[in-house]
Amino acid sequence: MKNACLLLVFAALPMALAAQTAPAGRSRPGDLVGARPTTARPAARPAGPGARATVGNPETDPVQQHLLQTTIDLPTARAEQLPDLYERLMATTRAERRQWSAADWAAAGQVLAGLDQRYQQARTELPLEERLRVRAFQGEFRTLRGTRGL
Repeated sequence: MKNACLLLVFAALPMALAAQTAPAGRSRPGDLVGARPTTARPAARPAGPGARATVGNPETDPVQQHLLQTTIDLPTARAEQLPDLYERLMATTRAERRQWSAADWAAAGQVLAGLDQRYQQARTELPLEERLRVRAFQGEFRTLRGTRGL
């Protein structure tokens, strides 16, 4: 059984590496962040009723403080801090997701978008294991949100 699990892990490794090196031109808003830095700036999202101008500002964003369990300024977070921040976001999401409304999921999505933006800038500074860990957290968040039908 242990050998079968190892075989599955090694069989999936080429796909994981390919996902880390996929061309940046294929990504769309909402896709998982890849491994190659892009030179193009992401398109601005239109401000909707759930949009908040304070995302990323720890002093004025209590939602970010709560979800990340810290008062960190996301645009200046160091690369080595990012996996821990994703882990904190996911720990809070796992614990509270059953009580969340659509607005709560939207707010958590905004915090994830801020993390993803910083990760996009700093991912090449992280070792492969940490990048895979971050991608797993990104996928888990989207899976949990998808199961709620949002």
